[in-house]
Amino acid sequence: MANDQDIISNKIPELIHDVVELILSKLPYYYLPSCRLVCKTWNNVILSSKYDLSISADSNFLLAHVYSNRRDCPSFRDLHCLELDPDHVKGVRSVASLNLHRKYFQHSFISTINSCNGLLAFVVTKNTKRWLTPNTVVIFNPMTNEYLELPKDEFKRKRLNCSYGFGFCPRTKQYKVVRNSTVDDRNSTVHSNYKSEIFAFGTRQEWTRIESPSCSFHGCHGAYLNGGLHWIGQNDLGYNVIYRLNMEDEKYKQIPFPNHDGYFPYIGVFNGALHLTISMEEYEYRIWKMEGDGSWIKSFSVIVPTKNIISFSKSTVEQIKTCKDGKILCVWAGAQFVLYDPKTETMEKLMEDTIVRYFSVHNIDCFNFSALRDILTGKFCKF
Repeated sequence: MANDQDIISNKIPELIHDVVELILSKLPYYYLPSCRLVCKTWNNVILSSKYDLSISADSNFLLAHVYSNRRDCPSFRDLHCLELDPDHVKGVRSVASLNLHRKYFQHSFISTINSCNGLLAFVVTKNTKRWLTPNTVVIFNPMTNEYLELPKDEFKRKRLNCSYGFGFCPRTKQYKVVRNSTVDDRNSTVHSNYKSEIFAFGTRQEWTRIESPSCSFHGCHGAYLNGGLHWIGQNDLGYNVIYRLNMEDEKYKQIPFPNHDGYFPYIGVFNGALHLTISMEEYEYRIWKMEGDGSWIKSFSVIVPTKNIISFSKSTVEQIKTCKDGKILCVWAGAQFVLYDPKTETMEKLMEDTIVRYFSVHNIDCFNFSALRDILTGKFCKF
């Protein structure tokens, strides 16, 4: 009898582990960071290699970096986990939120660079009494609330503009941050030149210059897809093109636009492909999808209803997620959620205006609960 009791007692911890695993598998992912604090068992289960770190493609959860519009208390540090109602009854609602750490973001202008494998990269510009200090890049893991600040910029010349990208090399499993800038050089005959630098985690602990295109990039940050970072820039003839940087060999190549019509071009990743949005006259937007060979096919054109028109400088349509009924959730002008209906080729506002002035939305496609430094250097990777 005693032996039977010993056998049963020895199996209890294993049974508890299985039950915890089952419970956690039923919870929305935004509860997991809090669940790690319950006890060691729960923490170990979440960190276990058996735990599924991927998020299904039909997940209705998004992560948004929100800029408050309150004049009495403007904020650039708000991060929200958003849930999309698949039936559109409740629109988009915030189910969890946090403030980015004051140590890195207090009294700062904050811009989201992009997301990559569940991590977020920000560029931070401190607002001092005299002037803006040089940009600092901070990598953030929302699942562990860990931050990593990259070395300060030691470059002494004036940067006229600067754009960044945060990417991943599938072969080496390393993450890299890229900075493209136009530099004011009084010794140059053209008074400015173009500079590309890269910070590779684990191999180089400093910004290293790489070969740069001879023409300028637009001000927007890069979009990461399939081992490459993509920016919009201009070629030698002054036409808009996409510059793709291979994360492995760190070489640029040009991808031509489908045509030279329109203005305010914007690129983003949607449903595993690169999409280009071009603004036309009378609030018409044309969306193009890039094929694997670099060619383009037109996805759709849409005219934003006049009643939805608001005055924002960033006037573009960004596709976020396809809903169950086939409608596409989009962000218009960086400030409004709208739904595009492919059947009727019309767009409608999803929710009423809020106090938000501007926000950037990201699909978080996986969890990362390991130490941030180990993830960035490739010591821990499941991709």
